[in-house]
Order: sequence, then structure tokens, then C-alpha cells
Amino acid sequence: MGGITNIIDGWKSYLKKERIDFAKARAEHCKKCHSAIIGTYETLLPDYSIKEIQGLKCKECGCPLSTKLRSKNEKCPLGNW
Repeated sequence: MGGITNIIDGWKSYLKKERIDFAKARAEHCKKCHSAIIGTYETLLPDYSIKEIQGLKCKECGCPLSTKLRSKNEKCPLGNW
């Protein structure tokens, strides 16, 4: 799977409000990461199921974490998950 497919998968999962255990496990790493920065996504992407990363984006790739974490085939650019 390529990058665009991963992005689409993450958005689908976010929009369906799927509860995904692996995304919560990834969020534990991201909430402590120096590359998880405040983005403009909190207004657009409120994440009530994974509050730890609500409104954050990855400084390395620019992806909103609410969708990035939900794509099963997506990888952390820093290798944290």
C-alpha cells in the first residue's frame, strides 16, 4: 500500500468513528513525542475517542495524528511505531 491509500484508510476510520486499539497504543507514543505539535486540526477534527492527540499533527510529515494513527499500514516517520 502506498501513501495515498494509507491516508484514505486513516480518514475512513476517523469518519466512521471506529475504535481501534492499535491507534490508542500509537497515541501513547505520540502524546510524548517532540514532533507532535499543535495544528489547526482540533477545530476540524475533534477526536473524542483518542483525546491524547486531539488537535495535534506530526511535525515530520504534517499529517493530522487523528487520522494518521488510524491507518493500519502507516508508519511513524521517526520509527516509534
